Amino acid sequence: MSYVVIPAYCPDRTLVSLVEQMWETGCRMIVVDDGSGEEYQSIFDEISDVSVILRHPENSGKGAAIKSALEYIEQKHSHRDVVGIMDADGQHLPEDMLKLLEAAQDESHTLVLGVRSVGHKMPLRSRIGNELTRSVFHLISGVRVSDTQTGLRAFGTEMIPEFLVIEGERYEYEMNVLITMAKKKVHIREIPIKTIYKDDDNSTSHFRTVRDSLRIYKDILKFTFSSFSSFVLDYLLFSGMMLLFPHTAVTILTAGKKT
Repeated sequence: MSYVVIPAYCPDRTLVSLVEQMWETGCRMIVVDDGSGEEYQSIFDEISDVSVILRHPENSGKGAAIKSALEYIEQKHSHRDVVGIMDADGQHLPEDMLKLLEAAQDESHTLVLGVRSVGHKMPLRSRIGNELTRSVFHLISGVRVSDTQTGLRAFGTEMIPEFLVIEGERYEYEMNVLITMAKKKVHIREIPIKTIYKDDDNSTSHFRTVRDSLRIYKDILKFTFSSFSSFVLDYLLFSGMMLLFPHTAVTILTAGKKT
């Protein structure tokens, strides 16, 4: 079984077409209405026959919407099911989502990312943000990811418990997922995808440049400080061992070099 999750906040009719296309491929659709309001209910009603609709009474953020869907799937899934996540604005093509789901089915405990080409067609705001975050991400994690801000992702349902405990309620959640997976040395696989932008400013995105960027970089700094603190603690502990038990420390170092 393949589940496809679409977090949606104030969507247009693109969502209806997208859900219907994905449903026709045999995927089980889960759409999260993240507090869109009464004026958008007709859109959600239109897809209620081909999708499970989960509702937030008020806007809680993309991360919160993804977690709500994962909690639902956690109660329903069977062994070796897979989950795909895609945006509601039509930027992602159904055929690309299917590629990611197939890859997630083939490789257990792997996070599959649909990576966009960071070229002239990508809106300037997205291009600059992506360049910055992927550079910082590589610096702090040692892992190279071509597109840290992609919303098209897939993974096996066995990973859901790990995703549910990751911090973040809004756009920072997606970066926190990458940081956590890199920290745990989970395999991250990239698959090139096509991405459709409706205009040069990517106006359909609900990403708030200043506020959401601050959330993302705050959590990156938290991870960096945590990693540095761990290094300092390890260094101090080993230094103490060298002072108190020099022969034991030398033995450990020698054994480590032999292995």
